[in-house]
Amino acid sequence: MKKGNSTQTGVQRREASRVQSKLPLTMNGKKGITQDISATGLFFEFDTHHEPGSKINFVLELDSPGGKIEMQCSAEVIRVQKLDGKVGIAAKILSQEIKSLGGSGTNQSVV
Repeated sequence: MKKGNSTQTGVQRREASRVQSKLPLTMNGKKGITQDISATGLFFEFDTHHEPGSKINFVLELDSPGGKIEMQCSAEVIRVQKLDGKVGIAAKILSQEIKSLGGSGTNQSVV
């Protein structure tokens, strides 16, 4: 049995494995939700169309054992598709900053 997938068709060129996950996302004061996420990108549903190649900024809201965390991201739109009245956006994360929302309500940088 040969190893490797160089002869297989339909191989996708992703930099990292995806994990299906429904996480709240906020961009320009509007809410969206992720469908999947990886270390280098994500796919999410949103109400507003964005052009491939455009730069976007958004915040992901995460729960952790220490409390709520916000991940502030800059990304490039890679692909856009229509989804039942919404827009599906695939984006490559260019930079990120993780902030812990401490018990006092102030943001504390953790990365």
